[in-house]
Amino acid sequence: MSVELRHLRYFLAVADELHFGRAAKRVHIAQPALSQQIQRLEAEIGTKVFFRTRREVQLSPAGMALRPFAERALAEVSEGLEAASRAAAGEIGHLTIGFIETAATTVIPQAVRRFRTQRPDAGLTLRELGVGVQLEDLRSKRLDIAIVRPPFETEGLVLEEIADEGLVAAVPAGHELAGRRSADATTVSNEPLVALAREVVPGLYDQVLALRQQAGGTGVIAQEATSIQAVLGLVAAEFGVAIFPTSVRSLSRDGVEFVPIRSAQRSTMVAARRGDDDSPLVAAFIAAAVSTAGG
Repeated sequence: MSVELRHLRYFLAVADELHFGRAAKRVHIAQPALSQQIQRLEAEIGTKVFFRTRREVQLSPAGMALRPFAERALAEVSEGLEAASRAAAGEIGHLTIGFIETAATTVIPQAVRRFRTQRPDAGLTLRELGVGVQLEDLRSKRLDIAIVRPPFETEGLVLEEIADEGLVAAVPAGHELAGRRSADATTVSNEPLVALAREVVPGLYDQVLALRQQAGGTGVIAQEATSIQAVLGLVAAEFGVAIFPTSVRSLSRDGVEFVPIRSAQRSTMVAARRGDDDSPLVAAFIAAAVSTAGG
């Protein structure tokens, strides 16, 4: 059938008014043109949808059967157009976001709260992943946004800085550095080091090694672990000290204290998206994440 939406709209106008003249005015066409369109609709269906006399217009059984479906069809089209408009404006849709563990207690909670306030009808899936997996999933479109720490290969990606932090040493509560207001990089890097494994956050791992080298430290990597909490557990057990971005201080752990490191080294966190992804929903979440840097 070549029934068009306008045929259904004209049909419903006549069904509501039961008068061709009033219906024609309602849909802003001439009465003869309206009658012609109804006849075309009837020809497509193969039966009358109205019984017409000089005095009245009535729905036929076929017209009564058609009416609820026509109403539903036009309503769904209207809802679909509205949904398309809202999706284009970034008001609805769904995002899958990857993040590293160091973002879990600061950036992610704050960004999610802001985003949901601004886009209450949008859906989110959050996945804590290592940097390498995030970048692979971002490029293969399994992720929409990756919250990671550089450096990494950026070809085809757009990065926006979320946080630029100093470094702290996580030390056992009984350590000689515990309780100090700060410590110099050489003192920290002379200690045995407990590190977050390179495959999890390679940028941070390499930064720890660079800090040790630049400060002339002699400390070795005594232990590695694949989560921050596991690293802090090893610190509490006095396997060594760990070096983290400042935001890790938000994690509390019995037997561990945090001491700021006096160093020019900084740790940056960024939101990465594909360069060809101009989704307003992606832009809205990244803006919410970036705004966390200002509180």
